[in-house]
Amino acid sequence: MESATSAIGATLDLQAMDSEQQYAFAASLHPGRSLSPGEVHFIINRETFKAQHQGHEGKHLAMFLILVCVLAMLPNTVTYWRRRHPSSYRFVSVGSICLIPPYFAVSNGYYRFASAWTVYAAANVYFLYLATRSPLYPQTPRRVYQWFAFINKASYAVFVLGVVLFALCFFNVAPGLTDSERFVEGSMLAVFYGLYFGLVSRDLVTLCTDKMAATLGYASNGYMPTRHLPRDVCCICGGELLGSKAEGGSEQGALVEPTHRLGCGHEFHACCIRGWCVVGKKDTCPFCREKVDLETFKQNPWDKQELFYVTALEYMRFFISWQPLTLLFLTAIFWILGLS
Repeated sequence: MESATSAIGATLDLQAMDSEQQYAFAASLHPGRSLSPGEVHFIINRETFKAQHQGHEGKHLAMFLILVCVLAMLPNTVTYWRRRHPSSYRFVSVGSICLIPPYFAVSNGYYRFASAWTVYAAANVYFLYLATRSPLYPQTPRRVYQWFAFINKASYAVFVLGVVLFALCFFNVAPGLTDSERFVEGSMLAVFYGLYFGLVSRDLVTLCTDKMAATLGYASNGYMPTRHLPRDVCCICGGELLGSKAEGGSEQGALVEPTHRLGCGHEFHACCIRGWCVVGKKDTCPFCREKVDLETFKQNPWDKQELFYVTALEYMRFFISWQPLTLLFLTAIFWILGLS
């Protein structure tokens, strides 16, 4: 109790000093040095912090051990949650990713990001509305997949641009330009925008894919379809496979659309199954849930370069979603235990 009282008294004394007294106090700790105002301010803050926390070593150790335990348990806990309760996991993950960054942006006056997020959210609300309609319009799956394919490619392009600009800053290729604050800020913003909007679109397209599949009834979140799948119907969009009919000669005048047959024998429109597997990030047949070899869909550099980008997106998920939630959880634990 006495140590805490003396610490509070020391803190008040330091804060009550005028500038000359603070300089004399800081100079007494560093004799023989000429201290700048910034150094004096730093020393006063450091000593104030020491005085406030003097005698709390045991409490700090307990807080540190709790932090280490929570961080050690976080990966396994999140993995178990995602496997056992995918719906609640997805709700919390998508909700935190969509709401936490704009909240901090508005709170701190970053209205440029808030404006970009508002435009992006308005466009996605429209496509989410289309994906949740029942009955589903025949062209909705393709429009949804085309939109998110465009967003994925645009986000990746912005990310790559940001990495290139940051590399130019790092090596200072053009002194006077690449070392300017505006140039560095632009490169970091490009990296952040590319990762953030790529991550959000990746999660939203998963929600749309599952909802559209469940609405059509040929595929569901479980493993049992709710409807019989005719051989001439694409179970992703519910449309007819005119390509198969044209081969049989029954629809000579119809527009022939390319189809794709998976290893399990089920056939789909080529653009639909590419949307399901490549854009929707599904590695199973939408009807029978048999595993699909995604390598057969990688036809261009965009499809083949995703490993590094996807890894970066998952790190982005941790910093945007799980890190704030973890800090909130730790704050609750410290408050319950009376640690501060």
